[in-house]
Amino acid sequence: MNKPFLSIITINYNDVEGLERTMKSVFEQHFIDFEFIVIDGGSRDRSVDCIHEYQARISHWISEPDNGIYHAQNKGIEAAKGTYLLFLNSGDVLNGPEALEAFITHEDFHGDIVYGDYKFEEGEKIYPDELTPYFFMITSLPHQSTLFKKTVFDRMGSYNEKYKIAADRAFYIKCFMSGQISFRHITYPLTKFDLSGLSNDPALLKEKAVEDEAAFKEYFGIHYPELAKQRTAEQKLKKAERNSFTGILKRIKRRLSS
Repeated sequence: MNKPFLSIITINYNDVEGLERTMKSVFEQHFIDFEFIVIDGGSRDRSVDCIHEYQARISHWISEPDNGIYHAQNKGIEAAKGTYLLFLNSGDVLNGPEALEAFITHEDFHGDIVYGDYKFEEGEKIYPDELTPYFFMITSLPHQSTLFKKTVFDRMGSYNEKYKIAADRAFYIKCFMSGQISFRHITYPLTKFDLSGLSNDPALLKEKAVEDEAAFKEYFGIHYPELAKQRTAEQKLKKAERNSFTGILKRIKRRLSS
């Protein structure tokens, strides 16, 4: 096989139903210039059976214990041969058979990190064209709708595995603050997002917040205090707005309408 344009990397652990949804979504694509890599963490359910069932369409796969999602993603990076990489983990699906083709052939597709939007059960998330350091203080980009040039990892290193939940956000910040990596937004919902993922688990919110803050301090460096100050001021303003007469009235109207 010649060097593919795209490497699609799927990380899985004990989620055979999500894995099969993701694989079917990949295999139905009109765009075919890709390799498909599955990194399984030694699943004990039927995940490996599922991989065997579709093995003819999988370029590379392993099933072995790992040290978490970002250790697994780093394994995928090492195995990948594509010019661009897409991390589409178990449960995430592409937004229809034409999604990859529409995204990759879009006139705005160029750059080191090309990010799109996504849909979820009750709506969609649209990201800004222009990014700022403060953007990453309050949110992040969607890895499942982002194509990374393989050379980004050659230049910036792999995911920092000390962050078990926040490594993707930390990597975006590292790239953005370096000034060496170009970001490009395409206004197109590349994927349908599985909101049951690790970063959205309510039981892990405190741990995620701790990791986020550590990543902010590490990768924002001297800019962190001013960004944290800005965030605090915005939080106070939003709290005041919620507690104002207008804010209370809005909440009452929402409850009545629901």
